[in-house]
Amino acid sequence: MLIFSKDIGQRDHIHVLEDKLPNLKDYMEYQRKLFPYTIVRAGLDLAYKEVDDILSFIDNDYRPPTDSNRQEYPPDVDQWYRQRFPWSSAFLKMEDMHYTLVTLIKAMDSFRTHETANSYHWMVLYDSVHNIILVYNSLIRENPDQSRDIHLSSGVKVEFDDFINNYWPNLDFMIFSQADFPHKRHMQRKESIEEAIKQRMAEGEEPLAALENLQPNLKLDAATLKLLRRDPVETKFLELTSHPETGKQYESLYQKNLKTTEHGKISIIDSDYLANSEYFLNQKSE
Repeated sequence: MLIFSKDIGQRDHIHVLEDKLPNLKDYMEYQRKLFPYTIVRAGLDLAYKEVDDILSFIDNDYRPPTDSNRQEYPPDVDQWYRQRFPWSSAFLKMEDMHYTLVTLIKAMDSFRTHETANSYHWMVLYDSVHNIILVYNSLIRENPDQSRDIHLSSGVKVEFDDFINNYWPNLDFMIFSQADFPHKRHMQRKESIEEAIKQRMAEGEEPLAALENLQPNLKLDAATLKLLRRDPVETKFLELTSHPETGKQYESLYQKNLKTTEHGKISIIDSDYLANSEYFLNQKSE
C-alpha cells in the first residue's frame, strides 16, 4: 500500500472540534462520504487502460488493434498524451508512465508492505486522480445511476483540490511551474523553495547548484532533482521504496500534538483537517 499524508483506508475520523465548529463538522461529514482508496485505485485503472490502449495502437502501426474495445483513437497521439496527462507528459515518455502505472497498481493491491513514493509517482497519481474525478463528477451531475459503478463517494461530488491537500505530502514536481488549482496546503513549501532558489541565483549561484543546495527543511530528494532537471529517466527512480507493515505508519498523526492559536493543542491529523477545512470554505466563498 502506498503511504499518503493520511491513511486512505481510514474514512471515519471524528475531529475533536466538530461539536464546537459547525462548518468543520460539515467538512468532516463530507470527508466521511469519500472513498479515498477507490478514488486513487480507480484513477490508476483508468489511466492504465487509456495508456495501454494507445501504446497498443502505436505498436499496431497506428491502427486500432482487432481485440480493442476502444471506440476512438486520437489523430495526434502526442497531443492527446499532453492534454490527458499534462504533468506526467511533461516529464515522462508514455512508455515510462505505463511502467509507473503498473508499479503503482501493484503497490495499491499489496497490503503486506507499505511503499514510499517520490515526485515521479505523485505526478502520475495527480494526473490519474484528476481524470477519474472529472469523469465521476460529470456522472454525479448528469447520470447519478452510472456514477454508482465507479462509487468514489456516497453520492457527493469529489473536490479535487481538497483531496490533493489532504493526501499528497507535497507538490515538489510543480516547482517553478504554475499550478492549475490553489492547493494552498502545499503552496507555502513550493513558494519557499522557489524563493530560496531565486535568492541563491541572485547571489551568483548557478540554477542547478541552487536547486541542489537548499537548506535542510526544504531539501529535495534525488528523484525530484532529476525530474526538475529533466534528466533522462532511470528505471530505479520509477520504483517505490518498500517498508515492512508495522501498523504504525500513521501513528504520529494521532499521537503527536500541535499547538494552535485558538484551540490549544490538538493532534496533527486534527490540525491538518482544520487547516484544510478553512482553505476549502474560503475557496467556496470566493
